[in-house]
Amino acid sequence: MTFDAEAFRQTSDAFRLPLRDLTALTRHAPAKVRAALPAEALHERSGFGYLVDAEAVRAYLAVNGVDFPFRVFAHINLKGGVGKTTSVVTCAVRAAQYGFRCVVLDLDSQASASLAFDALPEDDTPIFYDVWQKPAEMLGPALKRIDSHLYLLPSSLENGLLDSSLANPRHQKKAVAEVCAELKRLGFDVVFIDCPPSLGTAVISSICAADDVVIPIGSDPFSHKGLALTLEEIEAICDTYSLPIPTRRVLFARYDKREKLAAETLARMEGAYAEFAIPVPVRVSTEFSKVLARGETLFHSQRKNPARQDYDRIVRYLFQLDAPFA
Repeated sequence: MTFDAEAFRQTSDAFRLPLRDLTALTRHAPAKVRAALPAEALHERSGFGYLVDAEAVRAYLAVNGVDFPFRVFAHINLKGGVGKTTSVVTCAVRAAQYGFRCVVLDLDSQASASLAFDALPEDDTPIFYDVWQKPAEMLGPALKRIDSHLYLLPSSLENGLLDSSLANPRHQKKAVAEVCAELKRLGFDVVFIDCPPSLGTAVISSICAADDVVIPIGSDPFSHKGLALTLEEIEAICDTYSLPIPTRRVLFARYDKREKLAAETLARMEGAYAEFAIPVPVRVSTEFSKVLARGETLFHSQRKNPARQDYDRIVRYLFQLDAPFA
């Protein structure tokens, strides 16, 4: 399976970037941006203004100094219910709108990311459990196209068997890394891994493959304990396998300024975890449940929403998109 330029141009409106978002990022005048984009990449929609194809956004950003190096982001927390899957799905969609060629690697047997994209596998559809030993042969056909710049390797309950199939430490070190290497060969820029909320072999293998580990947390005490344990285990795993420690990033994924615990959590992040903290807490929003019920994400509409703004800033921070325009 390979991807050509034509495939990357086949973008739906839901994955096109509003022109106003591109001008806000670049700080270029709208007229200048429009003049630089191919006419066929601009799509005028009532109530939305112009939407821009993802590949045209990519080309415009590349000309202006934005790089698209291959990176693997593993989203991990030993505690569930902290916004891990929401962060994976939302960041992947926004990165795709900015022109990054993305894959969501769903390793959680609960398959929440696959469900969010309405892309649960059929009984005979290969998942990670099936493809990790032969990624060059099996991975490409197993990927599900969500849109031009976003693909998914879906999950199912069978991924819960990875603890036994990856029991060999040599397999743990290489399984996810070799799948990611094949994704790079296929032409992708970014892998977002949605890990199960445990310290099983899939999580260990993901840490071995990751350039960045993102640890979403909430404001509850159990979330903090999961953060401390996760940070400790990342160091221990990398030491065991003689691997460099990935960049560790802590994301406050459910910030409600009305709660005392939220203020305490934010203060702790800015203190004890300052070196790891993503400097953008995600404000709570009822819009999350509404868009998920529609099979969408925050970036499928242009409705103003604080969480939408936060995730945009997070993606810009993770990929240093503001740097060329500062």
